[in-house]
Amino acid sequence: MKSILSALYEGKIFPAEQYSPKSEEYRKIHHEHYRHYEDFIEALSKSTPPLDKRFIEIMDEQLDEIPYEFSEMFIDGFRLGARIMIDIFQGDLCIRENEPSAK
Repeated sequence: MKSILSALYEGKIFPAEQYSPKSEEYRKIHHEHYRHYEDFIEALSKSTPPLDKRFIEIMDEQLDEIPYEFSEMFIDGFRLGARIMIDIFQGDLCIRENEPSAK
């Protein structure tokens, strides 16, 4: 098995593209929200003047921000994980330094 660093270097890992929530609760909520979105688009298409296309444009603008938000959340989460590991190792070193030596 290749190391995770090798897989990352070789472009086999795409966290932003490979992530998908797997919980049934998420799927249920997502399906319900999408149904509301579809119903609202239909209602807007029947208004005078029709507003469905403008609403879709506005929603697309909002969705364009998501990759940037996910990127920042991923980076912050990775940094937090690294800080936790540093704290674990430093804590381990500190305990060893303060332990009475066996004589």
